[in-house]
Amino acid sequence: MGVVLALVCLGFVAATLVSQWSEVRDRIADASPGWLVLAVVCAAAAMTWIAWCWEDTLGLLGHRPGRRRVIAWYYSGEIGKYVPGGVWPVVGRGELARRGGVPASRAYPSVALSLATLYLAGLAVAAVLVPLDLAQQAESPAALALLLLLPLGLAALHPAVLGRGRSVVVRIIGRGGDVPLPEWRATVAVIVRYVPAWLFIWAATWLVARALVPDPPVLRIGIATTLSWAAGFAAVPVPAGAGIREAVFVASAGMAGGVAATVAVASRLAFVLVDAAGLVLTAHWHRASARNDVP
Repeated sequence: MGVVLALVCLGFVAATLVSQWSEVRDRIADASPGWLVLAVVCAAAAMTWIAWCWEDTLGLLGHRPGRRRVIAWYYSGEIGKYVPGGVWPVVGRGELARRGGVPASRAYPSVALSLATLYLAGLAVAAVLVPLDLAQQAESPAALALLLLLPLGLAALHPAVLGRGRSVVVRIIGRGGDVPLPEWRATVAVIVRYVPAWLFIWAATWLVARALVPDPPVLRIGIATTLSWAAGFAAVPVPAGAGIREAVFVASAGMAGGVAATVAVASRLAFVLVDAAGLVLTAHWHRASARNDVP
């Protein structure tokens, strides 16, 4: 089902590109390489910031393995998001943390908690941007509806709610009673720390747009970026939200469809490049930490 949904959305994006290909072709031919290089730099900053903050999430659960080790685990495990089924990044990152000495009862929950806090930070950014651009948004009802998830998500991370959830898990599988419940204030602080990652993601996407058009809409691109990433994350069966993210961006970016589709695809490629480069550049950190863990 996830693959079918991805193909449908990719077909929509491809059809938009084809229908406006003459304009898109001219935009690509005139694209400024300098803006694209800056976009990749911002994409790298965003992904590394997310990896950096994962260590803070591990800290909420009582472990501080060290930033460098966690960044290496992050880039190695994140490759799993390109495999169908949203569980693979959690499994990959969690397993690497477990092998690095973090108990399984902390390693896997830390990944789930990091994803929850990351996307709540994205909704917080959107919550600021949507009112600033409300008069210009044809899709504002949908955007505002999505923002209702922010208070719901914050409430769901309260220790009282998490405690009930932990009790249910323990009753079902007989394990998990030793998973700590982080203080709500500390969890909210981690959400705030994730905010710069979304500013970098926003900047990377805007810079790609700036390479193609002289005056891309800053606020609309920020809103479209956060909403499209959230939609891609929610589409769990679809590998890395492929097609979903691009389709939502095209629908909400406030640019001509062909240009928006080009920006969406080019932005995706920038982040794929960063994921691959991060895996290669941090591989020796991962190997070094593995050697250090051998008795």
